[in-house]
Amino acid sequence: MKSAILLTSIHALCILISLSSYGQSNLSVSFPMIWSSVKVKDNWTPPTAPNYKEYIEGSGFGYGINLGYSIQPKFIIKDKHLFLDIGTGYFSQKFDIRRPFDYVSMFDLIYRTEYYVYRNWLWTVGLTYNYQIKRGFALVAKASYTGLHSFRQEYTPTKGDSPQKDRRNIDFGKMLTINVGLDKKLSNRFLAGIHLTVPVYTRWRNDVIFKDNPSTFSQPNFSMGAIVQIQYLLEKVQP
Repeated sequence: MKSAILLTSIHALCILISLSSYGQSNLSVSFPMIWSSVKVKDNWTPPTAPNYKEYIEGSGFGYGINLGYSIQPKFIIKDKHLFLDIGTGYFSQKFDIRRPFDYVSMFDLIYRTEYYVYRNWLWTVGLTYNYQIKRGFALVAKASYTGLHSFRQEYTPTKGDSPQKDRRNIDFGKMLTINVGLDKKLSNRFLAGIHLTVPVYTRWRNDVIFKDNPSTFSQPNFSMGAIVQIQYLLEKVQP
Protein backbone atom coordinates (compact mmCIF):
# COMPACT_ATOMS: atom_id res chain seq x y z
CA MET A 1 0.00 0.00 0.00
CA LYS A 2 2.79 2.46 0.95
CA SER A 3 4.67 1.63 -2.26
CA ALA A 4 1.55 2.24 -4.37
CA ILE A 5 0.96 5.60 -2.68
CA LEU A 6 4.61 6.56 -3.22
CA LEU A 7 4.53 5.67 -6.92
CA THR A 8 1.24 7.58 -7.40
CA SER A 9 2.67 10.64 -5.66
CA ILE A 10 5.83 10.58 -7.80
CA HIS A 11 3.75 10.26 -10.98
CA ALA A 12 1.57 13.21 -9.97
CA LEU A 13 4.65 15.29 -9.16
CA CYS A 14 6.16 14.49 -12.56
CA ILE A 15 3.01 15.75 -14.31
CA LEU A 16 2.91 18.92 -12.20
CA ILE A 17 6.57 19.75 -12.83
CA SER A 18 6.28 19.01 -16.57
CA LEU A 19 3.53 21.60 -16.94
CA SER A 20 5.79 24.36 -15.63
CA SER A 21 9.21 23.42 -17.00
CA TYR A 22 11.66 24.24 -19.75
CA GLY A 23 14.82 22.75 -21.21
CA GLN A 24 15.73 19.11 -21.76
CA SER A 25 14.12 16.56 -19.44
CA ASN A 26 15.12 12.90 -19.37
CA LEU A 27 14.28 9.45 -18.05
CA SER A 28 17.02 7.26 -16.64
CA VAL A 29 17.75 3.82 -15.29
CA SER A 30 20.72 3.47 -12.96
CA PHE A 31 22.44 0.62 -11.15
CA PRO A 32 24.12 1.66 -7.87
CA MET A 33 26.72 -0.54 -6.12
CA ILE A 34 28.04 0.54 -2.70
CA TRP A 35 30.62 -1.16 -0.47
CA SER A 36 30.83 -0.34 3.25
CA SER A 37 33.05 -1.10 6.22
CA VAL A 38 30.76 -1.91 9.16
CA LYS A 39 31.03 -2.32 12.93
CA VAL A 40 28.06 -3.58 15.03
CA LYS A 41 27.53 -4.13 18.74
CA ASP A 42 27.49 -7.64 20.23
CA ASN A 43 24.48 -7.79 22.57
CA TRP A 44 24.68 -11.55 23.28
CA THR A 45 28.16 -12.42 24.51
CA PRO A 46 28.64 -11.73 28.27
CA PRO A 47 31.31 -9.08 28.96
CA THR A 48 33.07 -11.58 31.25
CA ALA A 49 33.56 -14.11 28.44
CA PRO A 50 37.25 -14.57 27.42
CA ASN A 51 36.45 -13.98 23.73
CA TYR A 52 34.19 -10.95 24.35
CA LYS A 53 34.46 -8.00 22.00
CA GLU A 54 32.02 -5.12 22.33
CA TYR A 55 31.88 -4.63 18.57
CA ILE A 56 31.99 -7.05 15.64
CA GLU A 57 33.53 -5.90 12.38
CA GLY A 58 32.48 -6.86 8.88
CA SER A 59 31.49 -5.44 5.52
CA GLY A 60 28.34 -4.47 3.68
CA PHE A 61 27.44 -4.43 0.01
CA GLY A 62 24.38 -2.77 -1.50
CA TYR A 63 23.11 -2.87 -5.06
CA GLY A 64 19.90 -2.06 -6.87
CA ILE A 65 18.07 -0.38 -9.71
CA ASN A 66 16.63 3.12 -9.77
CA LEU A 67 14.18 4.60 -12.26
CA GLY A 68 14.61 8.37 -12.41
CA TYR A 69 13.10 11.47 -13.98
CA SER A 70 15.06 14.74 -14.37
CA ILE A 71 13.53 18.10 -15.22
CA GLN A 72 14.23 21.84 -15.04
CA PRO A 73 11.20 23.48 -13.35
CA LYS A 74 11.32 27.16 -14.27
CA PHE A 75 9.86 28.30 -10.95
CA ILE A 76 12.91 26.82 -9.12
CA ILE A 77 15.86 26.45 -11.51
CA LYS A 78 17.27 29.17 -13.77
CA ASP A 79 20.63 27.56 -14.62
CA LYS A 80 20.48 25.49 -17.83
CA HIS A 81 23.06 23.04 -16.43
CA LEU A 82 21.06 22.22 -13.29
CA PHE A 83 18.38 19.49 -13.05
CA LEU A 84 15.93 18.39 -10.36
CA ASP A 85 15.83 14.58 -9.98
CA ILE A 86 13.19 12.29 -8.51
CA GLY A 87 13.08 8.50 -8.62
CA THR A 88 12.04 5.19 -7.16
CA GLY A 89 13.40 1.66 -7.31
CA TYR A 90 14.79 -1.36 -5.48
CA PHE A 91 17.86 -1.74 -3.26
CA SER A 92 19.32 -4.82 -1.56
CA GLN A 93 21.61 -4.24 1.42
CA LYS A 94 23.73 -7.24 2.45
CA PHE A 95 25.92 -7.47 5.57
CA ASP A 96 28.75 -10.02 5.75
CA ILE A 97 28.93 -10.12 9.54
CA ARG A 98 28.94 -13.11 11.89
CA ARG A 99 26.82 -12.08 14.86
CA PRO A 100 24.38 -13.88 17.21
CA PHE A 101 20.69 -13.53 16.36
CA ASP A 102 17.29 -14.81 17.40
CA TYR A 103 16.93 -17.80 15.07
CA VAL A 104 13.60 -19.63 15.31
CA SER A 105 14.60 -23.17 16.34
CA MET A 106 13.45 -25.94 18.68
CA PHE A 107 17.00 -26.18 20.04
CA ASP A 108 18.25 -23.78 22.69
CA LEU A 109 21.42 -22.80 20.83
CA ILE A 110 23.13 -19.56 19.94
CA TYR A 111 22.96 -19.11 16.19
CA ARG A 112 25.16 -16.70 14.31
CA THR A 113 24.63 -15.18 10.91
CA GLU A 114 26.88 -16.02 8.01
CA TYR A 115 25.35 -12.94 6.38
CA TYR A 116 21.99 -11.14 6.33
CA VAL A 117 20.12 -9.08 3.76
CA TYR A 118 17.47 -6.35 3.76
CA ARG A 119 15.35 -6.04 0.60
CA ASN A 120 14.12 -2.47 0.13
CA TRP A 121 11.96 -0.19 -1.93
CA LEU A 122 13.62 3.19 -2.35
CA TRP A 123 12.72 6.76 -3.18
CA THR A 124 15.20 9.47 -4.04
CA VAL A 125 15.35 13.22 -4.70
CA GLY A 126 18.37 15.20 -5.81
CA LEU A 127 20.08 17.85 -7.91
CA THR A 128 22.35 17.21 -10.91
CA TYR A 129 24.82 19.61 -12.51
CA ASN A 130 25.53 18.62 -16.12
CA TYR A 131 28.27 20.44 -18.03
CA GLN A 132 28.85 19.58 -21.68
CA ILE A 133 32.45 19.12 -22.78
CA LYS A 134 33.85 18.24 -26.20
CA ARG A 135 33.34 15.02 -28.22
CA GLY A 136 29.92 14.18 -26.81
CA PHE A 137 31.00 13.95 -23.16
CA ALA A 138 29.43 15.66 -20.18
CA LEU A 139 30.86 16.16 -16.70
CA VAL A 140 28.23 15.28 -14.10
CA ALA A 141 28.00 16.10 -10.38
CA LYS A 142 24.99 15.03 -8.35
CA ALA A 143 23.72 15.18 -4.76
CA SER A 144 20.95 12.74 -3.80
CA TYR A 145 18.91 11.97 -0.70
CA THR A 146 17.51 8.42 -0.58
CA GLY A 147 15.06 6.66 1.72
CA LEU A 148 14.97 2.86 2.13
CA HIS A 149 11.90 0.89 3.23
CA SER A 150 12.54 -2.80 3.90
CA PHE A 151 9.78 -5.23 2.97
CA ARG A 152 11.79 -8.45 3.44
CA GLN A 153 14.69 -9.55 5.65
CA GLU A 154 16.80 -12.72 5.23
CA TYR A 155 19.19 -14.14 7.85
CA THR A 156 21.50 -17.02 6.85
CA PRO A 157 23.03 -18.98 9.79
CA THR A 158 26.61 -20.26 9.88
CA LYS A 159 25.49 -23.78 10.93
CA GLY A 160 24.12 -24.65 7.49
CA ASP A 161 20.48 -24.34 8.57
CA SER A 162 17.85 -22.84 6.30
CA PRO A 163 17.79 -19.04 6.06
CA GLN A 164 15.22 -17.31 8.22
CA LYS A 165 13.04 -14.99 6.12
CA ASP A 166 10.90 -12.27 7.69
CA ARG A 167 8.42 -9.90 6.07
CA ARG A 168 8.41 -6.99 8.49
CA ASN A 169 7.80 -3.47 7.20
CA ILE A 170 10.76 -1.41 8.38
CA ASP A 171 11.73 2.20 7.75
CA PHE A 172 15.23 0.88 7.23
CA GLY A 173 17.52 3.73 6.32
CA LYS A 174 18.51 7.04 4.76
CA MET A 175 21.47 7.99 2.57
CA LEU A 176 22.93 11.28 1.37
CA THR A 177 25.31 10.65 -1.54
CA ILE A 178 27.58 12.73 -3.78
CA ASN A 179 28.21 11.39 -7.31
CA VAL A 180 30.80 12.56 -9.84
CA GLY A 181 31.38 11.10 -13.29
CA LEU A 182 31.18 11.30 -17.06
CA ASP A 183 28.27 10.76 -19.45
CA LYS A 184 28.79 9.84 -23.10
CA LYS A 185 26.32 10.64 -25.87
CA LEU A 186 25.43 7.42 -27.73
CA SER A 187 22.82 8.88 -30.09
CA ASN A 188 20.45 11.84 -30.36
CA ARG A 189 18.39 10.43 -27.50
CA PHE A 190 20.58 8.07 -25.46
CA LEU A 191 23.45 8.71 -23.07
CA ALA A 192 25.41 6.34 -20.83
CA GLY A 193 27.75 7.05 -17.97
CA ILE A 194 29.60 5.73 -14.97
CA HIS A 195 29.85 7.75 -11.76
CA LEU A 196 31.80 7.46 -8.55
CA THR A 197 29.43 7.67 -5.56
CA VAL A 198 30.40 8.59 -2.00
CA PRO A 199 27.75 8.30 0.73
CA VAL A 200 28.56 11.26 3.00
CA TYR A 201 25.80 10.24 5.41
CA THR A 202 24.19 6.82 5.94
CA ARG A 203 22.07 5.43 8.73
CA TRP A 204 20.54 1.97 9.10
CA ARG A 205 17.87 1.10 11.62
CA ASN A 206 19.04 -1.36 14.25
CA ASP A 207 17.27 -4.72 14.26
CA VAL A 208 15.47 -6.28 17.23
CA ILE A 209 16.50 -9.75 15.99
CA PHE A 210 20.03 -8.92 17.21
CA LYS A 211 18.69 -7.59 20.56
CA ASP A 212 19.24 -4.06 19.30
CA ASN A 213 16.97 -1.17 20.19
CA PRO A 214 14.90 -0.70 16.98
CA SER A 215 14.47 3.00 17.69
CA THR A 216 18.23 3.53 17.26
CA PHE A 217 20.46 3.57 14.18
CA SER A 218 23.95 2.51 13.13
CA GLN A 219 26.32 4.00 10.57
CA PRO A 220 29.13 2.54 8.44
CA ASN A 221 32.75 3.38 9.15
CA PHE A 222 33.31 4.08 5.46
CA SER A 223 31.40 3.68 2.18
CA MET A 224 32.17 4.08 -1.51
CA GLY A 225 30.74 2.79 -4.75
CA ALA A 226 29.86 3.32 -8.38
CA ILE A 227 26.73 3.92 -10.46
CA VAL A 228 26.16 2.86 -14.07
CA GLN A 229 23.44 4.96 -15.71
CA ILE A 230 21.58 5.07 -19.03
CA GLN A 231 19.46 8.11 -19.96
CA TYR A 232 16.78 8.71 -22.54
CA LEU A 233 16.34 12.37 -23.56
CA LEU A 234 12.78 13.61 -24.01
CA GLU A 235 11.73 16.37 -26.35
CA LYS A 236 12.20 19.88 -25.08
CA VAL A 237 9.18 21.40 -23.37
CA GLN A 238 8.58 24.88 -24.71
CA PRO A 239 7.73 27.64 -22.22
